[in-house]
Amino acid sequence: MPLHDTIDASNAILHAPSWKRLSGTFQTRSVVAGVLICVHLWLANSLAAQSPSTEIPRAELAVLYQTELKDRYDESKLDQLLVTHRLLEQFFAERSSGKRMEILQQLEQGPVDPITLGRMCRIRLHWPDLPGGVYYVSERVGPHTVAYFLGLPEGYTRAKAWPLVVRLPPTDAFARQPAPDQQEVARIYTGWLNEEIKQHTDAVVLMPLMNFDHLFGPSYAGVNAVMQPVFHAAERANIDPARVHLIGHSAGGHAAWNLALHYPTYFASFNALAGSAKNEFQRVRLKILRNTWPIVWHDADDELIKVDMSRQIVRALRAQKVDVDYEETKGLGHRPPMQLVDKMYAKLRKRVRSLYPAEVTIQSNRLDPIYNRADWLQIDQPTRAGDDQPVFFTRGTEKIVLQTGVWSATAVIKPRNQIEVRTDNVELLRLFLNEQMLDFDRAMSVRVNGRVCFEGFARPNVATLLNDQLFMGRGWRSFPAVIELDLAPRAATRPSEEPK
Repeated sequence: MPLHDTIDASNAILHAPSWKRLSGTFQTRSVVAGVLICVHLWLANSLAAQSPSTEIPRAELAVLYQTELKDRYDESKLDQLLVTHRLLEQFFAERSSGKRMEILQQLEQGPVDPITLGRMCRIRLHWPDLPGGVYYVSERVGPHTVAYFLGLPEGYTRAKAWPLVVRLPPTDAFARQPAPDQQEVARIYTGWLNEEIKQHTDAVVLMPLMNFDHLFGPSYAGVNAVMQPVFHAAERANIDPARVHLIGHSAGGHAAWNLALHYPTYFASFNALAGSAKNEFQRVRLKILRNTWPIVWHDADDELIKVDMSRQIVRALRAQKVDVDYEETKGLGHRPPMQLVDKMYAKLRKRVRSLYPAEVTIQSNRLDPIYNRADWLQIDQPTRAGDDQPVFFTRGTEKIVLQTGVWSATAVIKPRNQIEVRTDNVELLRLFLNEQMLDFDRAMSVRVNGRVCFEGFARPNVATLLNDQLFMGRGWRSFPAVIELDLAPRAATRPSEEPK
């Protein structure tokens, strides 16, 4: 698919949560509504029409359980797993906190231990049996309107986990006069996806629906236009959380940087072509990319977005000892040829992410909880956050709030059940744990800035597991235990039986 793009999205932002009005002279509200209606009518396949309702057959589920549970799978206990799985589905579907608590208590009293339960969370009992092709989704999910296209290769089967490639669509296909009509918009997206799944038959491809009001960030509406479809796609297709990759060019390149810097846990790698992260609130987070591989391209003769933008951020990453693949060409200008795009794509797809890396770093100046979490490390409260700094952007009215302070933490898993943590300006943090990281049958110790802050056992429990699933998104990771660390003077620290 083409990656050509000419709009700088680094300052794009809007308050509206979904398709509302296309800015400037591109489209009007009525045309956008028409586009959405047309897409529904024109596409042969719609995931909205394929909403999951039927359970996966027992024999298929047994294969999925065996694959996911590995050494914890016991065929003689298949009936117990099915009963427990139905409770899990009810828990995640339920919106009432009281009813969720009732289901939680049933799961706590049930026969499946928290570790096994955590591995089961990734499997959806109602994944639909979908043939290859292009699907369109437009649904209201909680407070978000989720709108995206999903391409499944011809050999797709729900029996195995598939890589997911998130391609941010180029803007120049729509930012033109005369504006494309509704059927043409639908054809453009479908053509892109069909071409993609034809060329790459071993991956699922997701393309979020374009909104010119906020594009794909850095506003909340913008980043949610990408991340909510990623989360939702895992409800409809068997996505491998270790192989999720992000690609963007120009405006999409800016968005790719911003998304990777704020949601590093979810991407194995990202490819930013002729884009960068020029805002200080983005660059303060560069250390967080320790486990998310940036693949960067820029041309020295790019007149639209100067190459120095990529050079600067690559130098900053290397100064932080963050691995980055940078390729600079000459004479190509702003638009990369398809041969180069394919080369970057091949690099991107080779990376398989460690779901539970031995070393994790966070550095932040935003108080939003999700932006203070990376893998198994979460900063809950800085010692001194500083004053609020509202930041508005050139598009829209939505704002983000930064703090004048900066806080950071790095946690490293060491031999003999030890974790070492280095912090700066952190008062409260949590370490989320599972059986692949440490041995729950042995005592653990945690040293923070050279001082022993915890010694003892961290006990897996269902409440810790499921509360974190709700926070991080179902099935992306599994953490049945947590150690809470209060670093204030004379504070006692203990393993938490239930996270706040």
